[in-house]
Amino acid sequence: MHLEGSPPPMEAEAHALKVAILWLGELGLSNVDIELDCLLLVEAINNRLSDGTEFGVIIDECKTLLANYPNFMISFIRRQANFVAHTLARTSRSYASHQTFELILSCIIPTLLNEII
Repeated sequence: MHLEGSPPPMEAEAHALKVAILWLGELGLSNVDIELDCLLLVEAINNRLSDGTEFGVIIDECKTLLANYPNFMISFIRRQANFVAHTLARTSRSYASHQTFELILSCIIPTLLNEII
C-alpha cells in the first residue's frame, strides 16, 4: 500500500499493522501469528493506553480489530530472525503500485532458500 506524506516511522509501522490485520481478517484466517521486528510497536499493542496522538489512535484501532480476532497473536522477533520479511520490505519499494503476487518472485528465491537452510 502506498500512502501520501512522510509519517513518523512508528506511525507508519502501526498503520501497516492495522492494514495487515484487516487484510488477514478479510481472508477469513482464524489462527494467525503476526511477527514484528519493532519492539516498541509490540509493547504498545500489548500495554499502551490511548494518549491522543496519531500513533495512539492507530494503536487503539489495532486493539479494537484484534478484539474481533482472539486467535491473532502479535509478537516481537529480532530483525536478524526476520531477514526474509525485511528483504521483502526493501524490495517492495521498487514497485510503484499495490500488487499481490501469486508466485514467488525470482529476486527473493535465494533469500527464502537461505532462510530454510
